[in-house]
Amino acid sequence: MAFSFPLIVTISTAIVGTDEYGNPYPSAYSTATAYGDVQPVRTDETVDGISAVGVDEVRFFLEAGSTVGAGDRLTAAGVTYEAIGPPDDRAYGGTLDYVRIRARRHE
Repeated sequence: MAFSFPLIVTISTAIVGTDEYGNPYPSAYSTATAYGDVQPVRTDETVDGISAVGVDEVRFFLEAGSTVGAGDRLTAAGVTYEAIGPPDDRAYGGTLDYVRIRARRHE
């Protein structure tokens, strides 16, 4: 059995340059694509507690070997998220290998 990754995820990594004062800033982004899936981790609710407002934090599951890190932007199904924390590489040496990382919706 193997994982099914139904989405194509675009991973954008900032290429950090420096300005004329030596301060770092993202000068461009390199992009890569990977197959993956995204699942909600936490939702926020309205003030009355009756209905869900939307997903605030998610977890991405990406195909093994995907390169992703904190601060990278991940876009899936037209929604962009920003990765938080380090990735968790689940390499078992078989068809169940994957990389997972938590992310927040990027506005």
